[in-house]
Amino acid sequence: MGRPDLGQPALLVVDVQNDFVHPDGRVGRGHDDMAPLFDAVAGINRLIATARGASIPVVYVRVTHSPEVDNLAYRARYARRGMATDDLLCADGTWGAELYTELEPPASGELVVTKHAYDGFAVEGLPTHLAGLGVDTVIVTGVVTELCVMGTVAGAFERGFHVVVPREGTGSVDPAAAEAALTLVDAFYGTVASIDEVTAALETTVPPAAEPRPTA
Repeated sequence: MGRPDLGQPALLVVDVQNDFVHPDGRVGRGHDDMAPLFDAVAGINRLIATARGASIPVVYVRVTHSPEVDNLAYRARYARRGMATDDLLCADGTWGAELYTELEPPASGELVVTKHAYDGFAVEGLPTHLAGLGVDTVIVTGVVTELCVMGTVAGAFERGFHVVVPREGTGSVDPAAAEAALTLVDAFYGTVASIDEVTAALETTVPPAAEPRPTA
């Protein structure tokens, strides 16, 4: 498609946590082929380095679950899948909820926000933080493509942010579902581009101005 227009961007890293990506995590213990997730992390690390080199903001979004924070819809989903309330994915305070060991960790001053559902923009502080930096475009990366990445893309769009998704900067153990999600993103929510196109655009992007953008 060619180099995407990034406007005034920030890079979002969504749910790259041990339970989703590490071979010993909840997803890894149930799937033999984790290569799409490992490949996504390599791409995300490349994007993080490029964004930092261009003084583009990087934000880490993580998810945690517990009976205290999960809403009724989530608890109903656990019941349908036969999941015990004391054996949750990315359970709050566990190793599984920590950022994946091979992910480039947050640098000093980079925002880390915690959500309890799919949409990172449901965290009140995230859109406010980005608006305060003058950001109008979010580059959404992470796992898994068809769930928390897709949910965060939709949340960004609904709050007035332009969205770019680097294809190789997302991953799933269900390639068909991931591809379907990326098709929907490109059709209705934003732009899907190659990681080469996004990194090339980042390298020539002027960092967001301090003047804040209007909030949605």
